[in-house]
Amino acid sequence: MSDKDTGVSPVQLPQYNRPLIIEPLDYKNPYDYHKPHRHDYFEIILVEQGEGRQFIDFAEYQMSGGQLYAIYPGQIHLMHRNSATGLLIQFRKDIFKFLQPLKHYQLYFPKQVFSLDAESFTHLYDVAVRMMGLLTNKELTPFAHHKLYSYLQIILISLPEFNEAKADMLTPNLVTRFLSLLPQHIKTEKKVSDYCSMIGCSTEKLNDACKVSLGKTPLKLIHEELMLEIRRLMLLNELSLKEIAFELNFDSQANFSGFIKTHSGLTPSELQLATLEIYK
Repeated sequence: MSDKDTGVSPVQLPQYNRPLIIEPLDYKNPYDYHKPHRHDYFEIILVEQGEGRQFIDFAEYQMSGGQLYAIYPGQIHLMHRNSATGLLIQFRKDIFKFLQPLKHYQLYFPKQVFSLDAESFTHLYDVAVRMMGLLTNKELTPFAHHKLYSYLQIILISLPEFNEAKADMLTPNLVTRFLSLLPQHIKTEKKVSDYCSMIGCSTEKLNDACKVSLGKTPLKLIHEELMLEIRRLMLLNELSLKEIAFELNFDSQANFSGFIKTHSGLTPSELQLATLEIYK
């Protein structure tokens, strides 16, 4: 069943014909940002000053000056800006074909907020301002496009450094590739062998890599991603529990309930109530 069939649609990138969008933090959203929503694009948030709070999936963050946030396609997001000012950078995954050798899966970090020193933040913020200046032109020349992609790459390639991943940030990583595939395919693919086929590796190799890097088996990571997607759909509150089970291709309501009970200790109804409580 597709998103269109169920009525669950992620927020799409505004001005879809543009390579990327940069807006002030307080810009007028084309959707109801006061409610939890999910994007189909990456979003980098640079908080210049002020305060606010936001939820990314089920973690709450207190916003303050000098922070950078990285939000990924498919995540649930809610932001209360309060007095916070800064810039939003929004772009789709297909932009990475212009950002070689950087790959989109190298942006998936264990933490999503970076508290930067003043010099680092000012440098990245100034780069974002230059990008925004280029985007004021309605017709970008080929050279301007290349400048735009180069500026974005400066920002993105800095993130692994802030995340202490300097040594292997440009090395294809089996684990990060696996983790980036999970959100895209979790509705239909729930076996370790399914992901090994996509990556082109053996189950033993993926198992060893995940254990070394994360201390978890690939199956446990699949189950964690499936639970995360269940909670996301519960939070959006657009589908009934029966429809969520169908959307995620459980073969019966009993198996859906059993999976949730095993991994949370709660019934589906109890889990949904607990999930909705987080965003109140």
